[in-house]
Amino acid sequence: MKRFVLVALMCLPLLATAQTKVKETDVPKSVLLSLEKVHDSYKVKTWYQAPGQYIADLVVDGQNGRCYFTANGDYQYTSFPVALEECPTMMNTYFVNNYPGYRIKSTEYIEEMSGDNYYRMIIIKKGLGSADCEMIFDTRGKLQRSTAPDPDVVKKDYYTHSNPEDVSKDEETSKTKKSNKKRPKPVEDVPEIEAFEPSQAIAANFAKRYPATRLSAGPDWYERTGDECVAYYANNQKNKFEAVYSMSDEKLIKTGKVLAKERYTSAILKYLNEKFKGEKYRVEKMVVYEFDAKYRGADGKKPKPYTYVVVSQKGSGHTLKYTRMEFDNTGKFTGLLAQPLDPRDVQ
Repeated sequence: MKRFVLVALMCLPLLATAQTKVKETDVPKSVLLSLEKVHDSYKVKTWYQAPGQYIADLVVDGQNGRCYFTANGDYQYTSFPVALEECPTMMNTYFVNNYPGYRIKSTEYIEEMSGDNYYRMIIIKKGLGSADCEMIFDTRGKLQRSTAPDPDVVKKDYYTHSNPEDVSKDEETSKTKKSNKKRPKPVEDVPEIEAFEPSQAIAANFAKRYPATRLSAGPDWYERTGDECVAYYANNQKNKFEAVYSMSDEKLIKTGKVLAKERYTSAILKYLNEKFKGEKYRVEKMVVYEFDAKYRGADGKKPKPYTYVVVSQKGSGHTLKYTRMEFDNTGKFTGLLAQPLDPRDVQ
């Protein structure tokens, strides 16, 4: 693992280098021969040249990617863009736990010349003029390297801006040294709500699929972590749904149906009863997500349906603490999520 981190340090910054489109006839034979050795089945769409480097924009086994070579023809690495849901759950858990106020700009899978493979996540602070930050994770989703700010500093800054009144009270308490003043409240388990409007293409796609005459409520739009936005709506039968879109591709990714209590999956209920044995809990929501017929994952295949579950328990005082889980299409537990998907995730 130490080896791929060193290679990543040398190679990945080249992504920001200016690139010029070139014809294949202008690409050195050493580069072309190296490409043939790296990938057995591929189709180059476009060649690019950067200082000391050649880049092939190609399709490998039906999957889009980019292959990087030195000017001498030495293979460096291949990158494949992947959807966030195709990455290890631990990656998203680390992000949502440590970087409130940030969004995921892109995620990709890297194959190095040394044989080391890993994931690369680019995050950026919400707002204008923010710089990209890079995080490298191993194939299990464990963080290996990061250029992002210290998580403790980020969370403290986020809390300060989100709770100015509490911070002012805390400062006043320190000055007067009164022991009867309450300490600042912890950051609530609800992200800051920001107004959001989908692009015209996404709004038109939704209206075509779900005409207003077939809806009894919605759509209410929210931005989710990463590259996604979601429309909450209900049909004329009062059934609730969630349509999740990619903001970069402006295409539908998946649709979630919110299950009525009597339709909860028995295998999942059994798991919850065992997990929370002896504890009081409540299933706040159970949503079955199915991917759009045209959507394909990183492996070129349509992902299988899965279920998202939110469980609440009473915390201190009148607060509630939430546990968010995902299950595969058989009802088997697959992972935890640390925070809400969006501001309306738990009402």
